[in-house]
Amino acid sequence: MRSPTPRPTSTRSPADKPSLFDDGATMLTIYGRAFRIAPILGFLGAYRGFDDLERDVRQRFYGPIQTNNGGKPVIPAVHLIYALAIPCTPGDDCLLYLEEVGVDIVKEYIEPASRRGWHVILDSQLGRSDPAVQVKRMIDKGYLRYENVHVALDPEFKSYPGRTTPGIPVGQIDAAQINRAQELLDAHAREVGLKTRKIVMVHQFGDPEVNDGVPYMILNKSSLKTFPTVDLVLDADGFGGPDPKAVKYNRMLNDQTYPFIQWRAIKLFLPNPEAPNHYDKPQMEWPAVFGRRDTPGGYRMRWPPNIVIIA
Repeated sequence: MRSPTPRPTSTRSPADKPSLFDDGATMLTIYGRAFRIAPILGFLGAYRGFDDLERDVRQRFYGPIQTNNGGKPVIPAVHLIYALAIPCTPGDDCLLYLEEVGVDIVKEYIEPASRRGWHVILDSQLGRSDPAVQVKRMIDKGYLRYENVHVALDPEFKSYPGRTTPGIPVGQIDAAQINRAQELLDAHAREVGLKTRKIVMVHQFGDPEVNDGVPYMILNKSSLKTFPTVDLVLDADGFGGPDPKAVKYNRMLNDQTYPFIQWRAIKLFLPNPEAPNHYDKPQMEWPAVFGRRDTPGGYRMRWPPNIVIIA
């Protein structure tokens, strides 16, 4: 009989609940604020709605992904910047939530996505808040009761004490904060009886293994833990050419350095007319993304990503 108070485990393959990635599937997330909102913030904002999105995504991305992931399934997801970092004012958390701009997340995203077999990622840019506080908010709003809804955390925009502009400099969170957020989500998933594991994704492009002057975005990273109903996914974020992207991916997501790592993601920045200088130059070709071919400089992705984020 399982204990009603789950404990974290250091095993790399928690097996209490099935994972979306067990069959080798690749999750494809389309990142942005929301449909028709601020396309400068990500690819998602250029689409009018699910019909428009699904048609284009199937035509543009399914073929290249399945050609390079061994013909495994593609799991599509809308990747919402749920909590957008904004300039801080006294007493606030430096975040603007989608509900506060009139978005009905359940009716406009979660339920339509579920009917289509899509998932939803709720991404928090953290601001002055904390990972556990953000997860609790999502739980209290009822979003994480849905099987197809997951969490992403973006340390880049964690605000420093005394600073009023999140992201300047690049933010940091501690592994203990991520562990606490996972613990809350694990307990919630057990309480409501979810059938599959939830995803907690953490973006990063600063790491001791890279050590390129960017602040280490996950402090004490080696103390990250895994939980039985949560898939912890670390994302190699940041735009650049194929060579630096592959090098950073391999160093930050190395399971010999960080033995808890099982699932990996990479963010690809495609040309965006709303953000003409904010994209990967040149673009990483799909065979290189999945480690089937070297990058132009002779680097190879050591592990195919479990999640590809289109930003």
